[in-house]
Order: sequence, then C-alpha cells, then structure tokens
Amino acid sequence: MEEFSVALKEADLRWYRDFFGHAIAFCRRPPFPALPMAWPDAEGRFLRQSGTDEHYRQSQPQLWLKPAQHPEGAWIRLAAR
Repeated sequence: MEEFSVALKEADLRWYRDFFGHAIAFCRRPPFPALPMAWPDAEGRFLRQSGTDEHYRQSQPQLWLKPAQHPEGAWIRLAAR
C-alpha cells in the first residue's frame, strides 16, 4: 500500500454557504470546523508548487483562500451561481 501526503487547511468562512450548505442545515449553527483536504499530484507537488499542470490545479477547490483570491475556474463559477 502506497502512502500519500495531504494538507489540511481551515476553510474560509465565505465558502461555507456554497460548499457546506447541507451541513449548515444539519448542524444549525455555523461556523463549524471545516478542514478541506488538498492532495498532491502524481509527482508529490501541491497546488501552489511550481511544475503542476493546469488540469491538476483545477481539480480541487482551494477553500482556505478568500473567494477573491481563488484562481479562476469551475470552483469560482460554482460559488457564484
């Protein structure tokens, strides 16, 4: 079995409604701790490291960033709907 590193970072509160709406309805008291996991690419590089390709950078939301700081892509469009 292979081992992989992951990174856990606290989600910015501005993402909660768009990404954790059902959890908010269930818990009825935000903010609750949310630690989105970021996983490395096949070479072990994380999102902000040099050498990662565009497809990988678009593959996971960076919820620890403020929405205004998040790179353009599907995750921003999802939050904007």
